[in-house]
Amino acid sequence: MVNVLCFALGLLAAVAAGGSFLHCLVVATVGAMAGGVAGHLLVNFWPAGTTYIVTKLAMCVLSFVWSVSFVTFIADYGISVLTIALTVVGLLLSIVFLPSDLLVDLETWQVLFRFRWRRQGGTVRTRPPEYAPMVSVQVPIHAEPPEIVIRTLDALSRLNYPNYEVMVIDNNTADEALWRPVAEHCARLGPRFRFLHVEGIAGAKAGALNWARPYIAAGTELVGVVDADYVAHPDWLAHTVGYFQDPAMGFVQCPHAYRDYESSAFGRIANAEYTPFFRTAMIGLDENGAGITVGTMSVIRLAALDGAGGWAEWCMTEDSELAIRIHAQGYTSTYVERPYGWGLIPDTWAGYKKQRYRWTYGPVQEWLAHRRLFYPGNSRIPSQLNLVQRLYHANHGLRNYILGIRFVGLAFGPVVLLSMIANGDMWPVPVGWLVPFAALFVTKQVLRVAECRQVLRYTAREFLRLTIAARALFYVISVASFAAVLGRKTMWQRTDKFRRRQRSFPALQGAVVETVLAVLFLVFAVLSVAALPIGIVSVVMAGGFLSQSLTFAAAPALAYLSARDLERSALPTETIPLVSR
Repeated sequence: MVNVLCFALGLLAAVAAGGSFLHCLVVATVGAMAGGVAGHLLVNFWPAGTTYIVTKLAMCVLSFVWSVSFVTFIADYGISVLTIALTVVGLLLSIVFLPSDLLVDLETWQVLFRFRWRRQGGTVRTRPPEYAPMVSVQVPIHAEPPEIVIRTLDALSRLNYPNYEVMVIDNNTADEALWRPVAEHCARLGPRFRFLHVEGIAGAKAGALNWARPYIAAGTELVGVVDADYVAHPDWLAHTVGYFQDPAMGFVQCPHAYRDYESSAFGRIANAEYTPFFRTAMIGLDENGAGITVGTMSVIRLAALDGAGGWAEWCMTEDSELAIRIHAQGYTSTYVERPYGWGLIPDTWAGYKKQRYRWTYGPVQEWLAHRRLFYPGNSRIPSQLNLVQRLYHANHGLRNYILGIRFVGLAFGPVVLLSMIANGDMWPVPVGWLVPFAALFVTKQVLRVAECRQVLRYTAREFLRLTIAARALFYVISVASFAAVLGRKTMWQRTDKFRRRQRSFPALQGAVVETVLAVLFLVFAVLSVAALPIGIVSVVMAGGFLSQSLTFAAAPALAYLSARDLERSALPTETIPLVSR
């Protein structure tokens, strides 16, 4: 009934806006029928969720029809060949990526669309007393502030679990003053803690973990991975190891969470941006059997790790890449929603950008390396991945691949505008044509607000922080994606955990390109209404350019905030380890 009502309202809106009654009736009828079928197939979804999915599927199909009609329509107004050609390319770029967008929506908004779940990680599973397999907790470090690592080790020494060891793997730290205090502290903590120092190995974190494999204690069944700055909850292993009673369980992942950021405006903004992925998308991936490991607070079955061939030293995101190979062996996984460890947020805009560059570049590498696992038919490499897992694992990399192409596509808007001005191109747009796109836009904004209020429990201020951070990262994410698409080599860079005082102007130098682009798109927004006759086309173009200008402008704003916060901290020296409160 909800589906029928929604499509009936859509029919009325489209007709009122000038659309053909017959055409709108056909689309609405087909949509309502498809919604009814989807309601029977997606029995665990709310009616509003199935309606959105069906509508987005319809957009994937009907957009081709709409585009042909639109191009034919503007051609009748004598529009120049250049403008038409650019418009066609822009439309095709938008349409071809709609299926991937739908999968991203399903991944992100299943927390809103579903009312019944199959996944196990929504509740804590305490291990039974008789089940305590040996766990090797590995802490890979490289040139870290000793105080931070020591606090991490102290937290691990308090784990409520009887059968574990802690291996600190220090790789390629040339300064003995950094690693020697950690080695001495391991000795003080007792025989359960072992410190390994190695120099001259490649592969960054993955290389260090692979190098340490022969040193894992005999009889170890599970491997835990904890980043150098993460303070673990005492119940971390007690509440995750129990899942491994199932011999098919390959890994259990807990979310990233953060600490010691509340006094920093930059830290609060970054934290607001980090959180949604772990409260929405990770749950959606887990529900579909395609959860990923995220580098820390992971517990992995050693047999699954060995069977996969160890850690991928070639990949910037060796953690999520490993999940593909573990699932390909037929193992399952679980994402536990509750945080069991808290790390540190980068203090600088430069550190924040480097981290996100790595997190974007790596999934593209994963997709390029493993795409034959995801292909349909006989061209696929045989594996234990089912169809749903193949779709979600493929899209985890493909969505980032697409971002690079879309970034290049941003040039089409200004070029189309200049072509229209040069050739005197302008055409009327029936309001009815805009109804489906306006409805989809409004729906997505409503879903974003619902996600923030109902799932994230964000206030209006926190929602604003999330928006600012997401926009500020747009450029670096796009550049990382495009670099990966082109196959440009990059180096694995750890997140710097030393506090380095910055002045505002040098910090802004890290956002020069974004600042220039913000100004350029603002100029195009003004040009749209100044050089073209005022109408739907010029107003829509101006709105799009202005929105993109604000997106780029968020980067220098965030760079300034990070530098201001560090200046206000009044550190007595240029480089001081960040010691948690």
